[in-house]
Amino acid sequence: MKRVHLLLMCLLVGVMLSACGPSQEAALPQEGIRVEADGSGDYSTLEKALEEAPEGAIIILGPGTYHLERGLDLSKPLRLVGAGMDRTEIVSEAEGYVLRFSGDGPFAVADVTFRHEGGMAADVVVVQGGVAFARCRFTGAVRAETEEVRAGLRFQGSTAGVMQDCVAEGNDSFGVVVEGQAQPVLEGNLCRENTRSGILYSDSGAGVARQNECTDNGYHGISVNDQAEPTLEENVCADNGQTGIVYFESTGGVARGNECTGNGVGIGVGEQAAPTLEENVCTGNGQAGIGYLGSGGGVARRNECSGNGGYGIYVAETADPDLADNDCHDNGKEDIQDLRP
Repeated sequence: MKRVHLLLMCLLVGVMLSACGPSQEAALPQEGIRVEADGSGDYSTLEKALEEAPEGAIIILGPGTYHLERGLDLSKPLRLVGAGMDRTEIVSEAEGYVLRFSGDGPFAVADVTFRHEGGMAADVVVVQGGVAFARCRFTGAVRAETEEVRAGLRFQGSTAGVMQDCVAEGNDSFGVVVEGQAQPVLEGNLCRENTRSGILYSDSGAGVARQNECTDNGYHGISVNDQAEPTLEENVCADNGQTGIVYFESTGGVARGNECTGNGVGIGVGEQAAPTLEENVCTGNGQAGIGYLGSGGGVARRNECSGNGGYGIYVAETADPDLADNDCHDNGKEDIQDLRP
């Protein structure tokens, strides 16, 4: 059932992408409930339109900024279509979130920016259920001093949704969080300039992250925590403060064909993590292309680790990975530094 639901979400995003085209100035649907930022249209406010719209309705938002007095709570299936993420913006200063969806869905959004502003602690968008986002921006999450996690877009529960061609930037903590048993498809997104990581997988989060750019984040491009086991394919993780991709605790999964450059460490594996790393390119990182610490293990095969300031592959402490057929050359210190007894 989850697989069928995920395929339906992917199909829905495909329809949204083909209907609106690649332009930032999206072609709006001709039929649906129309709302305008100046109060004209079929309803005077976005809140009223969302409250009174029937299940399955299309709500069309014209250009402009829609200010919310409180966060939106939604549970019924809807489609929300803006005029482009640079033209249609939903903004709130409320504590908690700008928008939260919890329901079977589908809840689909295209061509809208969601922005939290002000100092109240909040995620930007929180979802639990069947969701699809295309060409949306999520920015402005605020973390309280006692909190660990806030996000631009937060997938909870067993969500099997899609985030495609979106931007998660300027959030205090993480651009995207996948937690609980969520298994979304994250594809073609830009996650940049978040204070911690571009994408965080925690709990038993999984799914696929493919062809995303995670750059200039404070700590990591992609962080995998707890027991999460995502599949990471062909992502670019560059110029992050610490690590391009990092695995902690008892995590696993597969990282394949990713490019990690300009980080402190390209790919880091620590604690009891045991991912499979294959055919990744880890070049130009300050300390190491791939680094194993703690009791980290798993497999590293057919990776290219070259031109790093320190080591191509570094293995220390009680780490015990299986290294096979890796191409390590032209690194500043050692191509492979294996300190296992």
